[in-house]
Amino acid sequence: MPDITDLQERRRLGQELRGIREQTGLSGNQFAKRLGWHQTRVSKIELGQQFPTEEDIRAWVGAAGDTGAVTRLLALRDAAQMAYRTFRQQYRDAGGAAGRQADIAAMEAMAGTIGHFEPAIIPGRLQTFGYALETLRLPSGPASWGASEEEIQLAAQTRVERQQQILYDKSKRIRVVLLESVLHTRLCSPDTMYGQLDRLLSLDGLPSLELGIIPFGVQVPVFPLSGFIVYDDHLVIVETLTGEQQLSDHAEVSRYVEWLDLLRGAAVTGAGARPLIRRALDGLGDSTTEPGA
Repeated sequence: MPDITDLQERRRLGQELRGIREQTGLSGNQFAKRLGWHQTRVSKIELGQQFPTEEDIRAWVGAAGDTGAVTRLLALRDAAQMAYRTFRQQYRDAGGAAGRQADIAAMEAMAGTIGHFEPAIIPGRLQTFGYALETLRLPSGPASWGASEEEIQLAAQTRVERQQQILYDKSKRIRVVLLESVLHTRLCSPDTMYGQLDRLLSLDGLPSLELGIIPFGVQVPVFPLSGFIVYDDHLVIVETLTGEQQLSDHAEVSRYVEWLDLLRGAAVTGAGARPLIRRALDGLGDSTTEPGA
């Protein structure tokens, strides 16, 4: 990631389109006018920040007078649309688990709106250092791809540090939806889980964050097969145990945006969410250590 999966093919497509535009001798603004688009749309496509539709590509080469390139460009688009990279590849290319966390931060910095649904784990951007560290140490974490304890420690620290760049940025809109079961899923020690739940309570009221929780007993409108992240209505990341799927096709992304809206509609937020978090805290009971003990 400055991406979250590999956006190499997506960037390559943008670079190819930019090269075709530059061959016309037109600036981005001039080319946008020829297409009848806003200049920022041309810029985002060339930078790989917006995924072009098939119609966009055909219009682009038509405006440039290079229709012979359409087959090659559509093949590049198909490759970018189905990008999937394993975590092993990502850790290798980013220079380790901490490098991957830095790449995620770069992707988040580019996005204005981030939507995130999780059925089983607290999302990374809301995690405490302890929760991040213990979950990264799990058998399904970076250690299984060769990361050392030192690298895992650094990855957890980098994950927490990137929160400062996004949660407290008032220009961002972060919409997180969790199933209530996430608050009770023991992926870490009781003491660490207590601190994590307390952290969720402390985040209430941040201008950038909408934290929604779908309570037990409320019908979930979307089958919660896995978590997913939506970036600016242009990119969806679906995570598996071994890697991440990148979806950029407009029709697919639109469905995920629709599903996220349905999940948000079923969730309670603010004052409605706080009792659910407190109930999970109470459920930890005597399994936690008293402060100062």
